[in-house]
Amino acid sequence: MPSTGLMTMETKLLPERPMSNDPRVAGLPDTPAPVICEYCGAERHTEGAILSGTLVLWFPGGAKPCSCPRGQAEYAREQEELMAHEAAKRKAEADERMRAKIRRVIHESGMRERFLQRTFQTFITDTPDRKKIAAVARKYADDFRKQLPAHGVLFPGRNGFFITGTKGTGKTHIAAAIANHLLGQGISVICMTERNMFSLIQKTFSRDKDHGGTESEVREIYERVPLLIIDDLGKEKPSEWTLATLYAIVDGRYNRAMPLIITTNYDTQSLVNRLTPKGADKTTADAIVDRFNEMCESIIMSGESWRSK
Repeated sequence: MPSTGLMTMETKLLPERPMSNDPRVAGLPDTPAPVICEYCGAERHTEGAILSGTLVLWFPGGAKPCSCPRGQAEYAREQEELMAHEAAKRKAEADERMRAKIRRVIHESGMRERFLQRTFQTFITDTPDRKKIAAVARKYADDFRKQLPAHGVLFPGRNGFFITGTKGTGKTHIAAAIANHLLGQGISVICMTERNMFSLIQKTFSRDKDHGGTESEVREIYERVPLLIIDDLGKEKPSEWTLATLYAIVDGRYNRAMPLIITTNYDTQSLVNRLTPKGADKTTADAIVDRFNEMCESIIMSGESWRSK
């Protein structure tokens, strides 16, 4: 008789999942020894299973947790720690997959050189209003992970910015500073102009899906990336396609409660008019701006244009 097995007759008398303290398996060389509970002194035993009718396979992970209160509390703590570790690992893997998609489809963040040079350190805070705006934006960037939807908190409230004002007042700079700060922390961000965003989607119409991504893949990235920044919204001449595409992206982020930052020269009502193609109904543009109002805190950039200095 093999040293690691049991006679068929004896095996039939065993439960399907014998414990290591069962006297009928005590003599087997592979039977794990008991472990003493450090809290109450009771023996802890390992669970097994019958394999091929004559072999006991012992479950990995060692002896089962003790049933005493402190033993159960320690087991619960270990399980919570393990789950947190696994969740962090899955999050890191998901973040890397997102970064890989952005690298393949949008070439990193999509930020042009002029965006990359704009940081909190280079933002000029020469007035009380600009100092306040810089402080609000920096705190937002420092605490950004709190702006993302979490388990049990699907809608974190207004977790983005609608930045409006005249040209040259620093709208793009402050948005790019947030993006650069987050990219430095390894958080995926897409920061691009309205023109570049639509241009990238249009390029998918004619290219091979294996060399740069399909339209649906690019749009999904816009909808799911942790932070999407659309710069200079309203600058381009609208069309039925751009309006429908913008609505799909904004609505996708709205439904997922994902943060969005908009910079524009227009106030909300003027933006509705600007996004609506000539002769078209304003319903869709109005719905887009309504989403902005619900998703974003408003920041008004005022003062003299720095480009003229």
